[in-house]
Amino acid sequence: MTLQDVASLVLASAAAARAFAPDVRAGVRRLLGAGVRVGAETLLAQNQPSVRTEPARLDDAGGGR
Repeated sequence: MTLQDVASLVLASAAAARAFAPDVRAGVRRLLGAGVRVGAETLLAQNQPSVRTEPARLDDAGGGR
């Protein structure tokens, strides 16, 4: 591989990176935004108060005040 081949490869890679950088940046931002939404939904689902299916009972010590 000659120096001219290496230079051509570097220039072609730089041109491709420059051409596709906006698309890659938009894709990464979209994926990160989706990840944030999924993470927020998961946290909200974990912090929801649970619904009791049985009535509350006083403890054996008498409970209350």
